[in-house]
Amino acid sequence: MPTPRIRPSGRGRTDGPALSAAAILDAALEVAEREGPGALTVRRLGLELGVDPTAFYRHFRDKDELVLALGDRIIAMTLEKIEPVDDWRATLRSIAGAAYAMNRRYPAIASVTFARVTGGVAEREIVEMLLSTIARAGLPPAETVLYYRAIADATLSLTGQAAAFENLEPSLRAKDEAAWSQIYGALPEADYPAIRAHARELAEVRETQVFDAVITAVIDAIDARAAAYRAGGDEHD
Repeated sequence: MPTPRIRPSGRGRTDGPALSAAAILDAALEVAEREGPGALTVRRLGLELGVDPTAFYRHFRDKDELVLALGDRIIAMTLEKIEPVDDWRATLRSIAGAAYAMNRRYPAIASVTFARVTGGVAEREIVEMLLSTIARAGLPPAETVLYYRAIADATLSLTGQAAAFENLEPSLRAKDEAAWSQIYGALPEADYPAIRAHARELAEVRETQVFDAVITAVIDAIDARAAAYRAGGDEHD
C-alpha cells in the first residue's frame, strides 16, 4: 500500500510561538506513516519541523494527547467521505466503509488509536451520527447503544487488525500470507478434514470480504431486532 505524503504547513526553521497545533499534527501524520508509529517522539517531531522540541508542549501536554488528536484528525477526514442518505442501512455502510478505508490509508496511526477514545470534536460528531442513524431503525435506547457499539467496535477492531498487519516488516507479512497455503493447505486431511476441505477458500478470502460480511451481519441484526421490537417481540424476551 503506497504511503500517503502529507506536507506539514511551515517547513524549515520555525520559531516556537508561530508553530501551530495543525502543523504538529501534519508532521506527526507524515512521520508516523513514513517511519512507523515508534517515530512519534517529541524529539523526532522537533527535527521534522525544525523547532526546539519544547515548542511541542505549548500545544500538547504529552505524547498521548498528540496520539488522541491524531486519532481525531483521522475521524475528521473520515467524516468528509461519508454520504448520509434516507436509508439508515446505507448510511451505516457509508460510515463503516469510510472509517475502514481511512484507517487503512493511515495504518501507523490506526494501529495506536483504534482502541482509544479521543473525546475530540470529530469523534463526538461521528458518535452522534451513528446513534441517530441506528435510532432511525426503531430500536429502543438500550439496543441503539448496544448496536452502536457493535458496529463501531467491529469496524475499529478489523481496521486495527489490518493496520497492525500493515505495520509488520514486509518479510513477516509475506510469511503470514503464505501460511494459509503452505501450512494449512498441507495439513493431513485425516487429522484436519474441515481445514483441508476449505484450504483453497482460506487462502483466497480477503480482509475486505471479511469486513463486508461482518458489517452486513451487524446491520441485519439491527434490522431483525427492530422488526421484533415493532412486532412486540421484546415483551416475550
